[in-house]
Amino acid sequence: MITWTNTPKELANELNQEENVAYFSTFPFFLEIITMVLFFLILLRMKKVVTQFTLKNYFTLENAKNIRLIGWLVISIFIIQDFIVEYCFPLFNSISAMEYDPNIVKLLEHTSFKLFLGIFLLGIGKAFELGLKQQQENELTI
Repeated sequence: MITWTNTPKELANELNQEENVAYFSTFPFFLEIITMVLFFLILLRMKKVVTQFTLKNYFTLENAKNIRLIGWLVISIFIIQDFIVEYCFPLFNSISAMEYDPNIVKLLEHTSFKLFLGIFLLGIGKAFELGLKQQQENELTI
């Protein structure tokens, strides 16, 4: 199986005639690569948070920032992968608006867990920040 992008187009069109060729347009393929990089960044940040948890450093500013960053990265993956690639790109590629009939409710049903997870992680990160401030205020009053 050969994977090919649409650069150069003439060669890709000839290869696309064969049955064992997976043809990807350059822009959506590039967006999928970006989401993979974002996913690996999430894994690195999660590793940092888990390492701090094993060292019993729970309420630190670094943990709060990492958790919030993970939330923003998950939301970014939702926007890129589930909204732009799955919804907007086919709309722009269709010949007329009548050919493409997206079902927004179905899209949100299948992909909203990423959005909710990202928002939840943003809240957890904010809770960690507030917990850190509360802990610092309690240490100052003692």
